[in-house]
Amino acid sequence: MTHPANAYRQFSVQGATPLGLVVMLYDGAIAALQRAANAMEAHDLEKKCAQLKRAVAIIAQLEGTLNFELGGEVARTLKNLYVYARSEVLKANLENSPVILRSLIEKISTVREAWYEADHRPPTLANEAASRPASGPAPPGSRHKSA
Repeated sequence: MTHPANAYRQFSVQGATPLGLVVMLYDGAIAALQRAANAMEAHDLEKKCAQLKRAVAIIAQLEGTLNFELGGEVARTLKNLYVYARSEVLKANLENSPVILRSLIEKISTVREAWYEADHRPPTLANEAASRPASGPAPPGSRHKSA
């Protein structure tokens, strides 16, 4: 029997737009970073490590879907954000600093909001093609990375 939360999550992913999938990844990274910060404060080493590992995996997924050929400067800027995010996670882990993680959460949340806005923009003829992220992450299975 499928757990209701898992069924809902699967349905949400299947029904999401490509930009909506990107927003979901950002939400997952933010939630994992928040849980890691809370675990640091609670001195829960196991949970801290698990959540930091999860956040880094999500950031790697976001980075791996960048399309530099179509995305140009935006893709390069996002790449820099993801490199910065990984280094901040490492720094926060070494210093056991929830403050560093919360600062990172703010930065990532700002970018997440931009993706959310793009996903919820009313469709027009000019931006109908924007239903897929040409200047950033592409949906899994449809990416065309440049060499």
